[in-house]
Amino acid sequence: MNKAKLVELAEEVLTDIDINIKSFVRKETEKKLLSRLFTVFQNAYHHLEDTRDIKYEPYKQAYKKVKPILDDSIDKLLNK
Repeated sequence: MNKAKLVELAEEVLTDIDINIKSFVRKETEKKLLSRLFTVFQNAYHHLEDTRDIKYEPYKQAYKKVKPILDDSIDKLLNK
């Protein structure tokens, strides 16, 4: 096998590997993102459920992050 054919074969194989890696990375990134979003929304929920006078700061910060999303969604729903 000459060098040109070997390089061509290597590029073909690497292209398949690259496509598989991108697919894998995307799927894993989606799972991590969903997990982290779940945690933020769960913490925001706990902020609303917290009856203490002094709120737990991580829950409070999570609530501040999602409050605009909640407001937009609820406003849209109530204005229908």
